Amino acid sequence: MQNVVQSEAAAAHSEILELRNTIAAMRDQMDTLRFSAQQKAQESVVAVNAENTQLRATAQAIRDEMERQKAKQDDAVQAIQNAFRSEMRQLQLTIVELRERLEGLNGK
Repeated sequence: MQNVVQSEAAAAHSEILELRNTIAAMRDQMDTLRFSAQQKAQESVVAVNAENTQLRATAQAIRDEMERQKAKQDDAVQAIQNAFRSEMRQLQLTIVELRERLEGLNGK
């Protein structure tokens, strides 16, 4: 009977060791999965941050280009307005000169 008890104790001890080994393996696997998940999450955060940075840079580049185009357009409008005023002044002077000639011809 003592052999049976010792045999059952040995089997129980063996089962306990097997369970401990299984638990340790499961903990290791769980830690590995947790680390992998954390690493993937961190990589995702880095990727999103990089994309956000790129989008901000693109938006700023577009704003800068729009400002340059607006400045060019404003300069072009200003140049046209200046040319118009200059031509109008020149035409007004020509009108005055022609009127004076006409009056001079009519007065003689």
